[in-house]
Amino acid sequence: MAGALSRMLGGLVQAGAKALGGERFSLVSLLPTTLLVTYVAFLGTSGVYSGEKVDLDSLAQTVGKNAGWAILAVFGVFVISVLLRPLQITLVWILEGYWENTPVLKWAEPFAIERHLRRRHTAEVQADQYLDNVRDDPRLQSIVSDRRRLRAHVIRTSRAEQRVGQYPEDRPDGDIRLMPTMLGNALRKGEDDAGDRYGLDFPVIAPRLYPHLSDKINAEIIRNLDVVESGAALTTVFFFAAVASVPLVWRADEWSFAAPAALLLAVLAHLGTLRTARDHGLLLASAVDLHRFDMIAKLHYKLPSTPHEEWDFNRSLSIFYASESGEAREFMLSHRYVHDLGLPPGPAAQPVLPDGASNDSDGSAVQAE
Repeated sequence: MAGALSRMLGGLVQAGAKALGGERFSLVSLLPTTLLVTYVAFLGTSGVYSGEKVDLDSLAQTVGKNAGWAILAVFGVFVISVLLRPLQITLVWILEGYWENTPVLKWAEPFAIERHLRRRHTAEVQADQYLDNVRDDPRLQSIVSDRRRLRAHVIRTSRAEQRVGQYPEDRPDGDIRLMPTMLGNALRKGEDDAGDRYGLDFPVIAPRLYPHLSDKINAEIIRNLDVVESGAALTTVFFFAAVASVPLVWRADEWSFAAPAALLLAVLAHLGTLRTARDHGLLLASAVDLHRFDMIAKLHYKLPSTPHEEWDFNRSLSIFYASESGEAREFMLSHRYVHDLGLPPGPAAQPVLPDGASNDSDGSAVQAE
């Protein structure tokens, strides 16, 4: 009975995962939520919260004696994880800095952006500082002191430049591109760096660019996005696992380390996600470098012949796709289309020789009757 039930529920789980996205759904979407649901369910049913001593061996034996209930529990975890998927998506968006549609966080968004603005400005000031008052003193103590000051200045300046490089640059029209979270700033910087150097607004032209990417670049972009999404999801999962483990601190045994361990895992997951997000910008830049002209050609516009023409056209194209229909009309009327219909060439005409003669297939002249 238990074996039949196991096969039935296993088939349902596999069919559900395949219908909802296959392997990607299972690993990227389902796994983080499943870990959290399983961990919280374990804490609630094992007696850890009540201060009882937990014997994992006896717990495993109990589960083994009730295989049917264990299988039902696994299926229940799967269903709850699927139902919590929208919540996981919302939490990932919050971690990426999209707070404007969140009722509470939208009021905190200006303060978070202001914090990053001040942090970036401080780093810019530190990066532009020069070391002065270097003494021309031949004594060994003065030389050692100056070398230490110089080394500290170089380290401080390097760190400040690195911090500045973690933020997207503001647009010339005064558009502040900062996001309220570090992950959001890393992703936005990658997008802006990929498009701005060619005059393209990457978030606007991205849907028109993606269909023309090579298979290798497209596969790498998808893989990186999966890593970013799963890393952000694991960050939120470990954070909530740490919150759920806070009552265990007062047990004063090995379970007291559950909350700090979960919090440490959340920090590590977040740092790994930030690293992947910053590397993701290089892939986006490569995509624009190699395939921006493919996009323009598929849009049936004339390819620009100089960097100056390309910059002006790309700025106009970005404004066109970001504008309303009335404003877009001006762009359409100022450009001509270039259509390559791709028609196969017609049959070559056979030359007609004097006196009605023509070339046959073997190249000899035959007199017409």
